Amino acid sequence: MDRIREVDPVAMSISVDAGAILKNVQDAAATAGLLLPLSLGAEGSCRIGGNIGTNAGGLSVVKYGMTRDLLLGIEAVLSDGTVVSDMRKLRKNNTGYDIKQCFVGSEGTLGIVTGAVLRLAPLPIRRATGWLKLAMGAPLAELLTLVRRESTDLLTMFEFMTARSIALASEAMTNPPSVGAGAGGTVLAELTSSSRHLDLDGLMEAVLAEAIESGWIEDAFLAQSGSQRSAMWEVRETIPEGEKRRNGSVKHDISVPLSSIQRFLDLAGSQVRSYDADLELSVYGHVGDGNLHYNVLVPPGVDRIEFTKRIESGLSLQLYDTAAALGGTFSAEHGVGRFKRHLLERYGDVGRIAAMRRIKTAFDPADIMNAGAMVRPLGNGSAS
Repeated sequence: MDRIREVDPVAMSISVDAGAILKNVQDAAATAGLLLPLSLGAEGSCRIGGNIGTNAGGLSVVKYGMTRDLLLGIEAVLSDGTVVSDMRKLRKNNTGYDIKQCFVGSEGTLGIVTGAVLRLAPLPIRRATGWLKLAMGAPLAELLTLVRRESTDLLTMFEFMTARSIALASEAMTNPPSVGAGAGGTVLAELTSSSRHLDLDGLMEAVLAEAIESGWIEDAFLAQSGSQRSAMWEVRETIPEGEKRRNGSVKHDISVPLSSIQRFLDLAGSQVRSYDADLELSVYGHVGDGNLHYNVLVPPGVDRIEFTKRIESGLSLQLYDTAAALGGTFSAEHGVGRFKRHLLERYGDVGRIAAMRRIKTAFDPADIMNAGAMVRPLGNGSAS
């Protein structure tokens, strides 16, 4: 179940088996001169069915959206063996409920996805990659707005990293670039275009000059080659490995509205200091779409499991409370599964959870599809 069924360059779509590895699907699209925008650190091993079940996001969400936004058609098998076949390439299709979206982010609780049709985009052939050293208190939301507006929405990636996160990544790298961080951290921003005629470097330089003039950026570097670009991105992608080598971290997959990112960082920082002033943080993420990985580093010599239990039963809830108060959530891209069901009960809207249980009951009344994850059907167990 890993076939590339069809690439349609005119419809700009690709039809695949759910077992197809994401990288192989990307390569098939690229061979046709097109881009599958979904890009993850695990793209060499993760599969399309899993990407759909988790509504995978990754690095390019700011421009292209989540898996949900890339899905045109689906094929799935329900718990009673019924086959849902809707492998259409249509961008417009108002013929009743959009059933395929029920499976996106369902974590396998409603059925087994066996095939998908995914939306493609023109293949970028030009890139401008900037390493932006932020001034203390630089307004991330305003900076993002500036870059998006002045680049005519050519912004594809906008990643935030604190100095501590960069240091952790550098310690885990063989040849880390000597780029460093500003007093307020760093943003790694990238413009892309499929046009041969646009001067992206000139555009990026003009945008950054405006940001520097506003006092938001201390300094900035533009990648002058593919190897420099790769080195910059390696820093961002190596942060999780750096955390592991440092004794691990307690991860918080926070999502807040873009306008509330700085407010969350300020409030959460105060909460951490009040809880334990000696704790260290690794904060980074896809701030272009409001997602922050707000991770508490496990102190050296401390048992990771016991420390995690302590943080998750106390400080974590304070951080989630803050995110919720700002209109955010406890899970931007990592899902609910079994371990976060109590958080769904704590922060989820009662009406929304009830609707989820009704959907679960309609698709899988016997609770045999990934039983115990996310919600249970009506008449089966607890409220969720």
